[in-house]
Amino acid sequence: MGQIVDFFEQLFSADNWPARWHIGTWTELLGWMYIGSNLAIGAAFFVIAMALVQFLRKKPHLRIPPVYFLFGAFILFNGITSIMDAILFFWPAYRLNAFSQLVLAVLSWITVVAIIKYMPVALRLKTSKEFEEEIIRHTKSELKFMGLLESAPDAKVITDGDGKILMINAQTERLFGFARKEIIGKNVEMLIPERYYEKHIAHRQGYVDDPQIRAWGVGLDLFAKRKDGSEFPVDISLSPLKLPDEEGIMIISSIRNITRRKEIEAEIKKLNANLEQLVIERTTELELALSNEKAAREEMNENHRRLAFLTGASNILASSIDYSETLISLAKIITPDIADWCTFDEVDEDGRMNRIVVSHSDPEKVRFVSELVQKYPAYVNAPRGIHKVVRTRQPELLHQIPDDYLESVAQDQEHLRLMQQLGFKSAILVPLLSRDKNYGVLTLVMSESGRLFDEKDLEFAVELGRRTALAIENAKLYKEMQDSNIDLELRVAKRTMELEAINKELEAFSYSVSHDLRAPLRSIDGFSNKILKEYNELFDEQGKDYFSRVMKASRHMGHLIDDLLKLARYSRVEMHLEKINLSVLAESIATELKESNPERKASFRIQDSMITYGDRSLIQIALQNLLNNAWKYSKNEPNADIEFGTMKEDGRVTYFIRDNGVGFDMHYVDKLFGAFQRLHSQSEFEGIGIGLATVQRIIRRHQGNIWADSEVNKGTTFFFTI
Repeated sequence: MGQIVDFFEQLFSADNWPARWHIGTWTELLGWMYIGSNLAIGAAFFVIAMALVQFLRKKPHLRIPPVYFLFGAFILFNGITSIMDAILFFWPAYRLNAFSQLVLAVLSWITVVAIIKYMPVALRLKTSKEFEEEIIRHTKSELKFMGLLESAPDAKVITDGDGKILMINAQTERLFGFARKEIIGKNVEMLIPERYYEKHIAHRQGYVDDPQIRAWGVGLDLFAKRKDGSEFPVDISLSPLKLPDEEGIMIISSIRNITRRKEIEAEIKKLNANLEQLVIERTTELELALSNEKAAREEMNENHRRLAFLTGASNILASSIDYSETLISLAKIITPDIADWCTFDEVDEDGRMNRIVVSHSDPEKVRFVSELVQKYPAYVNAPRGIHKVVRTRQPELLHQIPDDYLESVAQDQEHLRLMQQLGFKSAILVPLLSRDKNYGVLTLVMSESGRLFDEKDLEFAVELGRRTALAIENAKLYKEMQDSNIDLELRVAKRTMELEAINKELEAFSYSVSHDLRAPLRSIDGFSNKILKEYNELFDEQGKDYFSRVMKASRHMGHLIDDLLKLARYSRVEMHLEKINLSVLAESIATELKESNPERKASFRIQDSMITYGDRSLIQIALQNLLNNAWKYSKNEPNADIEFGTMKEDGRVTYFIRDNGVGFDMHYVDKLFGAFQRLHSQSEFEGIGIGLATVQRIIRRHQGNIWADSEVNKGTTFFFTI
């Protein structure tokens, strides 16, 4: 321990030691070579150390690992020991040299240990080529970033944490009107109106303290300022950017001009305001419409109620021929549903009024009014009341009965007091008119219920009065009819006997026509034929033609007589109703028609299972006539088409037979069903015009109807019901 203390006390002492020049046999060349080399090595080590220090001064923010400083100290002490080796030639401070060698040795091993520990990190360090490749990648990334930045549709402004503008894109130049060189390095507040400076700086510092991707000034109206000082509304979103090995952050601001959006929002706001006003107006209209609809519905319900009441009243009025009884029943349903009071006053043949009905829910009040009427009978010439209605034949509505009305009909003060005691509030008086005859007056009165009559009530009362008058008239007419029934029955019996006699005469006439007219016609036809055969050579061609015409006319006359007899028989023959399949009958008739003329091209379309009830023989005759007509009048068609089917008309089954023949002019449709009426000449289509008249009589005997629809050259359709 004493040696160590002595060593450090004599650290800079050179006593007792000769200079190195005096140790050994140094030549000048060898000595100065040794000295110069050590000085050069020491100077080089010092320069390296100074270069490292200068590097650190130039890169104050560069993160330097501890091994860097140890390596610097190692280099420095290597320089010191080299210089000490040169100094020893002149100043033999071997203790100082030994101490520097000791320090160098310690630093050397500390450095060795640090280098060994740092070796894994050092091995991960990039080579120059890797650095070049990384620089290229970074350059490409930067170019991509710049490309994205420049192509962004929004203005992009990149600032540091202090608000200094580091980078912008082309859209920023266009939006704000600044050139890039005018804005880079300037404070971002140059892009906002002056009135927002202080708030913006505070908000910017708050964002630096808590950086995250978010919109700027949510809920606020933000504005930016152009180079010319004009302002415009903007949306701003912020994104923080933290670079490795860099302190602080960069802030990327995306700025979008929302002038158009604000205009649209203002327009939308205006439209919304207009819409709200329109909604208010429509709501008011709707409320009014709903109110009107409610009133209309209430009116409709009231009308339905009144209609139902009128229906019920009509049923009552029609339930008996004793109108006094029906009026009592009617008055009972009128009170208190329609009115508190109901009275019927009848006008007799002498024009006097007789009250036949008084109705109220309280029998005591009915008795009271009946006694009041007996005590104070109405004056015939009274200026108001039922006598006025009888005289004028006009209904009277007293919406609210005034005091002067009661005073005008009261016969004295007592009479007035008693009427006031009944509490009459409103009244309707309706004449019972039918066919200009007045049968009396219907009076409806409101009292204790407090309801007042209106115009709708008057219309209802007038209709009720009309139906009542009609019922009274019908009852009187019925009584008159009963009085004349015996005489009518005698007259009917007499007329029936007369008709039976006429029918017998008709039958006798038919027999006479059949017997007496046929014989002469047969003689004419027979003798004409015999003359032509036996005396043929005596006549020229004109004479022969005359006899042929006589024969033809007599035969035609015979056909006419046969058809007339058939027509008469069809009108009188007794009917036997049964279930008939019209489809089967029509198919049979169609088959006969096709077999009668097989060379014709014609098709029949007959609907299946057409079932009805009727007389089979008569129905068959009707179908034969209708189908024969269709067959005859479509003979000129190369492809005749005849259809028989059904259709629904007014909820009833209607049958039809349709053809595509010559048709006819509908102007002459009235002649269609007349006997011997023809719409086409005999030379065109044979026949005598009795078939459709026969069909009509058969259909009418089945309580049906028949009609036709046609167009010239487009066919005819016959419709009939059974």
